[in-house]
Amino acid sequence: MIEILTAHGALKPLFDGLLQGAGTTLYTSCVAFLLGLAFGVMLLAVRVGTGRVGSALVMLYVSAIRGTPLLIQLLIAYYVLPTLIGLSITPAAAGILALSLNTAAYICEILRGALGTIPDGQRAAASALGMRTLQIWRYVLLPQVFYRAVPPLTSEFTVLLKASSLLSIIAVTELATVARNATLQSDLPLQVFAATAVVYFIILFCASSVSRMFERRISRVLPNVH
Repeated sequence: MIEILTAHGALKPLFDGLLQGAGTTLYTSCVAFLLGLAFGVMLLAVRVGTGRVGSALVMLYVSAIRGTPLLIQLLIAYYVLPTLIGLSITPAAAGILALSLNTAAYICEILRGALGTIPDGQRAAASALGMRTLQIWRYVLLPQVFYRAVPPLTSEFTVLLKASSLLSIIAVTELATVARNATLQSDLPLQVFAATAVVYFIILFCASSVSRMFERRISRVLPNVH
């Protein structure tokens, strides 16, 4: 059925923008996830490595992010933040900023849970060997934390990628925006959104496959990490 519709050009608006929309979705999601991962590590370090004030501030940030809708955070990043800082922000930049700040809160909690599974004796042993705090984190804790956190981090990435469809609200031409525009032009919502769902599934399936490959490689490097 889809082949017949495509031959008549009914789904041409979708396929004309499909690659661009999928590329934008992947780009914004990957950049936001990497930025969120870096910020999440920083939040974790502040929460467990500083005093009560630093820990309380991180807990407040995490609670605020997790307790408010991503859509509201996205609108604040695009409409409110430029006014506060006096700078113009592109829709894509605002979207990446909102997504990265949002996922950082969840990543911080994921990493904190993984850190809690590491015996405290490892830190004490590393400290007894003369390793500094930064070295303990870099060579002892973080490799194990990331290995233990690969499955939930993959789940978080899939959530983030699906949440990137909200960027259509601020006129970012990602996959959901292309599908919506194609629906208006072709008047075939079932076919358009079915094809779009297939594209999302392919992207998420590839992400899960890469995650499993990455986990297997780490298990060979850290065979006794469990």
